[in-house]
This record gives sequence, structure tokens and C-alpha cells, in this order.
Amino acid sequence: MSLNSTLAPLLADVGLSEAEITLYLELLREPAENIFSLVSRTGLSKSSAYRAFDKLRHLHAVKHGRDGISVRSLTYLVAELQKKERGLRKSILKLKHAAPFLHAGRDDTEVFETLHTPSQLHDAYLFMSDIDYETNFDFGDFESFIPLIGGVETGDEFRKNRLKHAQHRAICTTFGPSTEHFCTREATNRFRTRIDILNIDFRNRFIIFSDTNDYVLFANVCDRENPYGVLVKSRSIADAQRVQYNAHSQRIGNE
Repeated sequence: MSLNSTLAPLLADVGLSEAEITLYLELLREPAENIFSLVSRTGLSKSSAYRAFDKLRHLHAVKHGRDGISVRSLTYLVAELQKKERGLRKSILKLKHAAPFLHAGRDDTEVFETLHTPSQLHDAYLFMSDIDYETNFDFGDFESFIPLIGGVETGDEFRKNRLKHAQHRAICTTFGPSTEHFCTREATNRFRTRIDILNIDFRNRFIIFSDTNDYVLFANVCDRENPYGVLVKSRSIADAQRVQYNAHSQRIGNE
């Protein structure tokens, strides 16, 4: 089997058009002085040849220099395709993370933002400390969440901001050094914080909301290399979180 017959279907599989494949294989056979020579050699129309060349140059598959037009190593094309694949994967993840919210309160959703870096989660977390409400609620795996966004120092900053206008209640589903830091008598009195521990399977997930404001921050750190979150402002979503929190609070009281 010839090299061309092997490459052609592979190039088609990664999304190249017939004209782009034709131009690439012709340049692989022999460099060209200019686009006009490629038109005559390939039989492509002038407009098709230019479009194909622009696409191949954008993919770093060909180069145009003083010596004319020639192909570059396939490693450049592979690298560019991998870069596009990573970008597409991120877009797919964003769609995946948005999916659970598509049928929940679309009519009353005022804000919807996806978060995909520790820095974005950090900023959204501190944002939640500055909005107006009477009581802030945390629910979930604080022990996994807080180290990702700066540790107990970030938690301290959150609580100092919140103290200006609200008290704080938390139901944590794990316990460790970060959680313990805010469970001491000194921290409880200083930050007006009440923390309960509930032994349920909610590892690597954390939710922040309040009693009177409709902002909710959902965070997921199951994959610490690719954490994500959703910041949403929705009355129906916030109400659902308040109902669930009350149910968990009653469960703590019964245990």
C-alpha cells in the first residue's frame, strides 16, 4: 500500500476536506513555487486551492517561505489537532456540567456561569461571602474543597467578609484538618459559625447558598486536575437547596 493511500483516509478521519488532502499530498510529493502552480498540478479551482492552503497553513501542516510552498512534518499537524481536541474536550465538559441545570428553573435563572480552574472557584467562593443574606449555608465535602482554593486562609477571608452581614451554618460530610480549624470554640465564637458533621457519601462535592439570596455555588473536585463548578442565581434552584438542607438538618437532630 502506498503512502498516499495510507495517509488520505487518515487525513479525512481528522476532518480535512478532499481539496485539502489533495493539496497536502501533492506538496508531499513535490514542493510548489506558488499557489498557481498547485492549481495546474492538482486540477483544483483557484478558489478551492486558496481555501485549502489557508486551512492547511492554519493547521501548521504547510509553510510558505522564500523557497515556495512545502509541507511541514506531520508532528506539527498532530500537535495542532491535539490542541483542538483539548479545546473541544473542555467545551464538552462545560456542556456536560451545564446539562443538569437545563430543566431546572430556566425561566427564573438570572445568572449561570461555569467555572473550570481553582482560581475561578476561589473568586466565586469569595463572591458568595459578599452578597446580602442573613445566614450562609455550606453543605458537603469542605475538606476536599477548601485546600484546592487556597486553604484555611481563604476560609478565614470568606468568614471575615460574611461576618459583616450574616451568620454561618455548615453541614460537612467529611472531617479533617481544614474542617477542624473552623470547629474550635474560638473559631465558632469568632465567626458565628455552627458546623455539624453528617456521615453521608458526598465526597468531593460542595455547595454554598443562603437563606434569603438566590445565588448558589456548586463545586466538584472529584478530578483534582480538572475541578469544575457552576455559579447560578435561580429562585427554584436555591429553594431546592434550602429544602434539602433542612431535611439534612433534621436528620442530624434525629441521629
